Amino acid sequence: MLEKMRDRLASVKDKWQAQSRISRVSWSLALVSLLVVIGIVVYMNTRVQYGVLFSGLSDADAGTVTKELKSENVPYKLTDDGKTVMVAQDKVDQTRINLAVNNKLPNSSTGFELFDNTSVMTTDEDRKVMYQRAVTGELERAIASLNEVQKAKVMLVMPKQSVFDDSSSSKQAKASIVLTLKGSGISTQAVQGITALAAGSVENLSQQNVKVVDSDGNVLSGSGSDDSQANSYSTKYMGIQKAYEKMLADKVKKLLQPLYGSSKIQVSVNLDLNFDSIERKMTTYNNPKIRSENEQTTGNTGTQTGETNNNASNTTAGSSSSNTGSTSRTVNNELDTETTKIISAPGSIKRMTSSVLINGNLSQENQDQIRNLVQTAVGFNQGRGDSLTIQGIDFARNSSSSGTTKTTKKKGSNLWLYILAAVGAVILLAGLIFTFLKLRRRDDDDEDYDLDVTQDAPTTPVAEEPVVSPAPKKEPAKKEEKIDTANEKAKDFAQEHPEMVADLLKAWMKEKK
Repeated sequence: MLEKMRDRLASVKDKWQAQSRISRVSWSLALVSLLVVIGIVVYMNTRVQYGVLFSGLSDADAGTVTKELKSENVPYKLTDDGKTVMVAQDKVDQTRINLAVNNKLPNSSTGFELFDNTSVMTTDEDRKVMYQRAVTGELERAIASLNEVQKAKVMLVMPKQSVFDDSSSSKQAKASIVLTLKGSGISTQAVQGITALAAGSVENLSQQNVKVVDSDGNVLSGSGSDDSQANSYSTKYMGIQKAYEKMLADKVKKLLQPLYGSSKIQVSVNLDLNFDSIERKMTTYNNPKIRSENEQTTGNTGTQTGETNNNASNTTAGSSSSNTGSTSRTVNNELDTETTKIISAPGSIKRMTSSVLINGNLSQENQDQIRNLVQTAVGFNQGRGDSLTIQGIDFARNSSSSGTTKTTKKKGSNLWLYILAAVGAVILLAGLIFTFLKLRRRDDDDEDYDLDVTQDAPTTPVAEEPVVSPAPKKEPAKKEEKIDTANEKAKDFAQEHPEMVADLLKAWMKEKK
């Protein structure tokens, strides 16, 4: 068994020695490269890949977490100046769950689980404090669950209730909330939602008594919310105005692009919008109609008669007669009444000014045509004082030409850079090929030279013979003569030293194999 191993090692050694120097170097480099690749693969597969367990921790929270990890014998790594704790990637979730079970999570708020392990000796005052802590913790959890909030801190001021005081309005609760935001800001609707959430969770707490600030000290609600709300409305209305102006300008450009091209038109639209909400109530009375009619007539007739004197003939003493009467008429009319309530939405146009600038000279006829098109497109109204200006002026070419020139120069420089890189790569490749061929030719010449020296070493005349020199010969006749001379000397050498020639032939046969 050992002899076979020795024979194999000797065979491998002979094959290795029979290789040329270029082949040996190539095989060595290939073996080293293979070992390096294997080492990298093994390292990548066996190394511990860490994942983020917690980030942005304070010193106290980081100390609490690392202490718990040490007690659990969990390998960890601290980065970002101790603010980030990292563990093995496949153990992140399980480690986080274990910390949550042990109540060791950083910045963790304690809710109503405080009452899970209450003692019999707990007093009423202790229960009130625990209740306040529980409500605070639940609020912090609820607020921190919002998309825009990273962390929340809630502080409650709960007034003491007295059995002798019935006026609950005199003792109102108060709350202060500090928000650590994820992004650059938080919307007004979210702040209002937070105040409503806090007011609905705490007894005798109104939204006016909830103060919300961010981590930079900016007041988001309470006394400072009016200014922020006004700024929010101003920004909102300004955005509406800009969007409206851009829409009208784009409409005009789209209308004139087929005629003059997009690069030869400049449109500017300015709007004066009315964002006041107006409510109108109008009552209209139509033709009256008789609903009811009442006529009343009253009258009185009176007669007075005197005594008859028998002594006078046909004489009536004290006789008179009178008639009185009145008539009243009442007519009730019913009016046809129509009441209209009109609410004007904010954002109506009070006045609009537009300007259209076209590259080139325009005739009066073209200006009139463009004016009619633009007035129709933007809804021009002369009654509200709208104005439209159209001018045809030659545009300056500096900006466009300079931009084009810069772009062309940049493309040209990039093209030349690519060309130089390609030429450099070709030159480098050609140099490598030339060096490789030169080394290979030198190796072959060195082997031939060593072989000739080995053959001619025992005899002095052969050593002095210039035929063994690898230098090229220019004259063919002299070269043939020297070759013939060398052949004769080789034959003489073989006759004088047959054993050495036999060893040399064996070496040649091994190289061919």
